[in-house]
Amino acid sequence: MSSPVSIQDGPFASNTLVSKKFLLIHIFIIWGSILPVIIELYAFWKFVDENSIFFYFLLPFQICIIYLILIISSAILSKILLGIIKLIHQPKEGIFNKDKNDKDYYFWSLRAVVKKWPIWLSNLIPSSFIKNLMLKILGIRTDYSNKIFSGNIDVEFIELGKNIIIGQGSSIKSSMILQGHLIIKKVIIEDNVIIGSNSFIAPGTHIGSNMTLDSMSVTKIHQIFDPLSSHNQNLPEEIHKSSSDFFLNLNDGELKKNSNTSLNPEDKFVKDLTYNITTFGFIYFCSNFIPILGIIYFCKEYFFPFCLNSPNFFQILINIQSFLIFLITPLFLIFLILINLFTVIFITKVFYKIIQYKNPAIEGSFHWNNKNQDFNSYFKRSFILRYAKWKIQKSSFPWLIKPAFNFIGNCYFGKKTVIENSYVAKEFLKVGENSYIGKTLLANHLWDKNLTIKGITIGDNVNISDNCCIAPGTEIENGVSLLPLSVTSKYEKLTSISVSIHSPIKTLPEEELIRIINYRLGDNRED
Repeated sequence: MSSPVSIQDGPFASNTLVSKKFLLIHIFIIWGSILPVIIELYAFWKFVDENSIFFYFLLPFQICIIYLILIISSAILSKILLGIIKLIHQPKEGIFNKDKNDKDYYFWSLRAVVKKWPIWLSNLIPSSFIKNLMLKILGIRTDYSNKIFSGNIDVEFIELGKNIIIGQGSSIKSSMILQGHLIIKKVIIEDNVIIGSNSFIAPGTHIGSNMTLDSMSVTKIHQIFDPLSSHNQNLPEEIHKSSSDFFLNLNDGELKKNSNTSLNPEDKFVKDLTYNITTFGFIYFCSNFIPILGIIYFCKEYFFPFCLNSPNFFQILINIQSFLIFLITPLFLIFLILINLFTVIFITKVFYKIIQYKNPAIEGSFHWNNKNQDFNSYFKRSFILRYAKWKIQKSSFPWLIKPAFNFIGNCYFGKKTVIENSYVAKEFLKVGENSYIGKTLLANHLWDKNLTIKGITIGDNVNISDNCCIAPGTEIENGVSLLPLSVTSKYEKLTSISVSIHSPIKTLPEEELIRIINYRLGDNRED
């Protein structure tokens, strides 16, 4: 399974938002981390003449310094707040109800929000040094020799040794949502460990030194691996029956051997360069026009005269107007970021409705040798929606993905549903209430003999773990849980209140669930 570019790799904090009031704390951390940047910018402005060549020579280095200050200041501020939260409610391991009335679940979500901004900053650059630095400040045991920028790593109850390599798309999770419960268990990875790509390290796993874990492996809760070993932790053969040489026939829904039909990739896609450049350019220009004008006006009328041009920084602190501008500047920048996101969402909705008016979106099966109007319209809609989805998920406010897509009208997400930084289908997706969608792939289209465009329906209280792949036409009823690396076939239907796993998908009885991931239903004890 590939890792789409829309999924962020690196340290990870859940998008679970138990209370919308937590967003005020998120904004406060952003605000507080920008203030040291303004102080450093003032020092740079006074040190270098803005009209000199020296100013432009040092400007790239100044940008790097600003980035490091943002990371360090945000991580320190988050650590201070985490210390305060720890005094109110001590983080602990265990199995807790996925309910806001459960204090452990409530404060787990709060801790995730507090860490969101420094984690987002550290993930902007694919640097293990930056990520290890941020983790160290937040109190995670790690080492600068660890290559962790390609994996999704929780930022609490994690202990990392030295010289660890984590493969692309792998998840190291000390917390896991399963069957309406939050599981929190410490993960320990010792020195010289290699974890293959797209693996899932479950809560409580202890991996000994000098061990290698194969790609697409799934560990059990509380599983212990001895040092100096190599393991293939793919699920048992009777469950993991390879389906790589099969595909689901569109006409009769039966599994058949994959034919060696030659495909010409040059003919499969609709390539309208003029349309793509024009629409993207319009959205990009309009969404950035107001923020850029706002920055220019604010800097010219307020920031430069009252802050940067003050004779000394002490003058800024004692002058009420200068001090207020100093405090308001970060909030104004946050406001412009939100304006940029809201403009992208609004323009995307307008374009999407225009395309829908000309040719309403329909589901079906289309062959690229017959590029009819429905086939062409799908690619136009997909291109329009792609930038909005990418923009929101890559932003520091990923929680907007639900209201944005609900507003655009192409998808629906119910209340209390959590969407992690996943590859989310851009159309024909309906998710019920109180469901959890981990770092996974929800695909509303699939290429084989034809292009299949079919919606995905996910019911209430559904839990989909990391590294899963949900195919077009899948229907998941209420209360279903999908374990890591589960893959559905087209038109799959999973019945309510069940636990399913792998490919081809299979519902597990309780005793099988205990054997595979060391988790018991009902009383929620680990064996």
